[in-house]
Amino acid sequence: MNVSAMDREAPNFTWNLLWTGSYYNSFRIAEGENPEAGNIFSGGTLYNRLNLSLGLPERNLSFRFLLSDKRLLPFTPDDGRAGLNPAFGIYHNNGSRFLYGIQSDYGLPARLGNIWQRSIPYMESRTPSSSDLKTEPSAQDRNRIYLYLSLPWKRESRELSLIGGFLSASLNDTDKIKKNEMINFSLTGGFNITGMGSETRVEAYYTQMALPQRNIGTWFSSSPPLPEREFNLYALSFVFNSSLIGMGSDIAYSQTMFYGSGIYANFALRIGNRPWRLSLSGDGASSRFVDRLGNNTGEGLRMAARYEYFWPRSGLFRIQLSLRSPGISENFNRFNFSIYYRPSAPTASQRREESFLVRFNRVSISFNRDARTPEKTLDVLDFNTAYTFGSVRGSFSSSLSGTVNLITAQGRLFFSEIDSFKNSAGISFGWGIFTLGTNLGFAIRPERKAILDFSVNLSAQFGRTGRISLRIACTEFPGRWNYTLSWRYNR
Repeated sequence: MNVSAMDREAPNFTWNLLWTGSYYNSFRIAEGENPEAGNIFSGGTLYNRLNLSLGLPERNLSFRFLLSDKRLLPFTPDDGRAGLNPAFGIYHNNGSRFLYGIQSDYGLPARLGNIWQRSIPYMESRTPSSSDLKTEPSAQDRNRIYLYLSLPWKRESRELSLIGGFLSASLNDTDKIKKNEMINFSLTGGFNITGMGSETRVEAYYTQMALPQRNIGTWFSSSPPLPEREFNLYALSFVFNSSLIGMGSDIAYSQTMFYGSGIYANFALRIGNRPWRLSLSGDGASSRFVDRLGNNTGEGLRMAARYEYFWPRSGLFRIQLSLRSPGISENFNRFNFSIYYRPSAPTASQRREESFLVRFNRVSISFNRDARTPEKTLDVLDFNTAYTFGSVRGSFSSSLSGTVNLITAQGRLFFSEIDSFKNSAGISFGWGIFTLGTNLGFAIRPERKAILDFSVNLSAQFGRTGRISLRIACTEFPGRWNYTLSWRYNR
């Protein structure tokens, strides 16, 4: 009997359970001595994460319960790890949500935190602002209360198909509320217009917090001691996207009591989409800018360009260049250039006909230069490649590190002195539910002892239900060892 689409009703209730975890331990073996079992199996770091999702399709609602725990063994009251962190979330299908617990930020708030540690903000990384529960908290993270309201307004016209907006508010440290201290909060809002094959998005962001007292560790410290002080950050973001061109920009202004004010700004431009794409991006900050997390980022300027060409079945060629200087009016003293190539994946018929042939998967090469100290400029050249031979997968990587004196160098401007030359190769293959992989590497260092390292990884995949793996590694043979046991259960 045929069942029509009307008869196949959506379930009234859905649920999903995910349990992941790992146990990591490291130990040393003195040269000429046998390892002791007590040293191998004592101590270590244990991490567990339990995620339960409950859905009500008819109500367009879902509930998420997240419990994560990370601590040292044996258990101690305060070991400096993240500890036990419960979290909870209510989600609506239109994007609205209410969250409690430790969270990760996306979009504009994320781009305003740790700006020099983040990659340059190309157009492809400019996602809408939002937050979600963090799967692996750190000891520095704090519980937050977050509310996000999606406000879509539909329009029936050919020129303008949809106007939407959102508002969000976050209390970023619930402990301060309990202590009746200055509230740390942030507000985000914006709207987007979609139609005529393009999207325009405008967002605004504001946060306020009390930065803790800053002491100096040494008498010659360049940073002065500061008392607890109020901090405010204002930001505005604009994004325009279409199939032919995309552009975006963020600008942020920070005010910090007893420290001053500063500005951070970035831009991104994309020309083309498929099969080719040219992307330009850059960002810069003044000396007194303080980021969203309360960090004094320092002055700096970055510029970057990237060209990409795409082929069917994930084929890609990419060439990228980035430059960085310590200030807007200063010369660039850091440089990165990289090339990446990945051929199109073979079709199913090609896999059957050429199952035993060596197939090249990808290759990349990059060159980094750090000339902040011209007398000892650091150069690093990296090479990576991967291939497949039947059911066996292999990889090879090489890294050359050296220094050069740009002030006294005559003729030779690269690698006048070699610091290290590292090589590693790995293979992996599957047999039924099992996968076995191994990696072997060595590093040659002038006038120092060479370093040999290797690792072995064995995993078992039980369909979609679960996975367990064991990795044993020696980072410096024969003395330094570690192992990781990890598991995953999904129901």
